[in-house]
Amino acid sequence: MPIVHIDHKESLIEPPLQSRPWAELPAEITMDILQRLGTIEIVESAQRVCRTWWKVCHDPVMWRVIDLKYDPYVMYRHVLEKICLMVVDRNQSLKISIQNFGSIDLLNYIAERSSQLRYLRLVECGYVARSLTVAAKNFLLLEELHTHLTLITEKNIGNIGRYCPVLKSFTLNASEYDTNGYSLSPDDGQALAIARSMPELWHLALLLNTLTNVGLQAILDGCPHLVSLDLRRCNIDLEGDLGKRCRQQIVDLK
Repeated sequence: MPIVHIDHKESLIEPPLQSRPWAELPAEITMDILQRLGTIEIVESAQRVCRTWWKVCHDPVMWRVIDLKYDPYVMYRHVLEKICLMVVDRNQSLKISIQNFGSIDLLNYIAERSSQLRYLRLVECGYVARSLTVAAKNFLLLEELHTHLTLITEKNIGNIGRYCPVLKSFTLNASEYDTNGYSLSPDDGQALAIARSMPELWHLALLLNTLTNVGLQAILDGCPHLVSLDLRRCNIDLEGDLGKRCRQQIVDLK
């Protein structure tokens, strides 16, 4: 299994000056080209090509978007976490996506250094909800939060909504969990927490959620700006007056 190793100190050392045609390109064009690469390719390869690219790769503007996914066939999880720490250190991140890895320490580190964050996506990040609640105190400008297969409780939702007053888009996705054929017990806790704490939402996705019509009613009342609502694999009844209200109030209903 090929494993990529990264030396944090080595990444801070400028490569020797080389005369290459691409080294003469304006910085903004070079940046546009390099941003088409993935984060790992930039850190492991592109920044080592020449001094010009090294400087561009260390420009904070380069790291407004960070998108990292753990692949066991490419590198160890702890190595990927080191890469994430490194790019967070040099960033002005507005958008961060982390998939199949992550820890409480990593989320806290991001929170301390990414106060301008607008978008956060967590996929299969396990039990980091408590840390997310603490981190949210630093995410005052967060507009989008998307969680997939990441445990988020009713209390966590309430705190996140309170600490992120301009949150406009929220995803709570449990649809890929293997429920072994068993039905989830109805519970409106998460839906009620959303209704109480996230009044500025425009977009909401609750996939395989336990909410009932009571929770849905609360969301429609508490989130008057909603224009899209995704309730796939939720056990709710959209017949009658509630369904009619949804179709009238929500532009994009799934």
